[in-house]
Amino acid sequence: MLQDSETVADITVVPESEMHAHDTDCDSDQSDDEATGDHNRLPSRILKGEGFLPNSDMQLPNPPDDDPGCSSSVSQTETRKVSGTNEKVTSQIVGPMLHKTKNQDRKFKKIKIAAKAPAQANKKYQIPHYVPKEHDPGFTSDDPVDIFLTFYPKSLRDVTLEMSNLYAEQKGKTLNLTEDELLTFYGILLISGYNTVPRRRLLWSDDCDVSNNAVKDAMRRNRFDEIMSSVNLVDNMKITADPFFKVRPLFKHLNDINNAIPIAEHVAVDEMMIEYFGRHGCKQLIRGKPIRFGYKIWSLASSSGFVHQMEPYVGSHTHLVETGLGQGPSVVLGLAEKAEVPPGVKFYHDNLFTTLSLVDEMTLRGYGSCGTMRQTQLHNIPFTAPQTFKKTPRGDAEYLVEAEKLIVRWNDNSVVTVVSNMEREFTETEAKRWNKQKRTMDKVRQPKCIQDYNTHMGGVDLHDQFVSRYRVNIRSKKWWWPCFSWALNSA
Repeated sequence: MLQDSETVADITVVPESEMHAHDTDCDSDQSDDEATGDHNRLPSRILKGEGFLPNSDMQLPNPPDDDPGCSSSVSQTETRKVSGTNEKVTSQIVGPMLHKTKNQDRKFKKIKIAAKAPAQANKKYQIPHYVPKEHDPGFTSDDPVDIFLTFYPKSLRDVTLEMSNLYAEQKGKTLNLTEDELLTFYGILLISGYNTVPRRRLLWSDDCDVSNNAVKDAMRRNRFDEIMSSVNLVDNMKITADPFFKVRPLFKHLNDINNAIPIAEHVAVDEMMIEYFGRHGCKQLIRGKPIRFGYKIWSLASSSGFVHQMEPYVGSHTHLVETGLGQGPSVVLGLAEKAEVPPGVKFYHDNLFTTLSLVDEMTLRGYGSCGTMRQTQLHNIPFTAPQTFKKTPRGDAEYLVEAEKLIVRWNDNSVVTVVSNMEREFTETEAKRWNKQKRTMDKVRQPKCIQDYNTHMGGVDLHDQFVSRYRVNIRSKKWWWPCFSWALNSA
């Protein structure tokens, strides 16, 4: 667009109003709300804004459409002239854009007594009862080997065999990998999770303090090195723009087999981290997590720690539908669609995902929804300011009703705000908290919706705990190796 390289042009960036959308940098810390003047660390509203060169034909974008209806999926193609050539730039919106209600358009009611019984409420938006499905008789075996072969399916093993032999041929080698050798290879990787040594070759050592006879008798060391150097999941000659194309078959096959397990009544949506310290564009940093550096996986898990659906976060290549409600709601709704969650299931999610618009959409789809909320999402909600409410006695609560939602603010170690569409009555239970002055456990009042949230929210963290107990200790320089070894631990 600039004929002379020395020409300086002003670029106007028009950010989207934060009242219409509050996008984050995809982590659970509070850095999204920090103001900064550093041009190297611009907020998401600027980075995601549209840029324009000043000219006579420039028009600013129109404000968002407030039509309550859903717009259909749109694919726009425009042709622009760049340096004397015509270049087509295509932008596509995936999925229908859902209606997002502004907080100032909502009517919050302060109630001094408990609301009416749910039976007398509007029956149009009642959450249906959960109907459990019968278990597949194919998952009744108690043998650990059978369980592993079930959740690490044969289809995935066949893909690994085919692509590993193909990769060896592309390197000019002959691998001739068989399924028995592949299973032995998997077994040695799992053994390294609880029989750790400084270097993997010490497993074949003659020194009695580090050697492992089971490994030595199962496979020769050089054969293990050959398999590890050639193991692969895709054809390297068919590279795509997806940064995670090397491990897409891994997540696809695992999700297919996990979807065959009946979904429990209570599920949690959260983020998991696969540890990785190398260089990759999808590596994330999340402060406060046990694993700070690595790949982030959006996960849908039951309260027992079983993951029903997982999707790696890879920016615009993330395979989740865009709903127009923001990234957090899109993740929750996208995982529910991919896992084919039946109506009546109750979802729990933290403040990274929760918005009032998400709870509205979950109610329309017949799902229960309960989650904590950030202060930045509480525009125009007549709650006491957190700084003032913190000075009240521990256990105090205030609550509002808006449509089919109950919004509760509770004073504990910090001020917590929770929204739920699963109850219209404000009820309280008791919780035990440590009293520093008396050095005893005191009983404090706790809202029931917060108690339910604490009970069912930890499914993803529980799965992380199970994986960390026997984490594969054999490392590789391949960027996708942490995902491969994590999948073995997960199965």
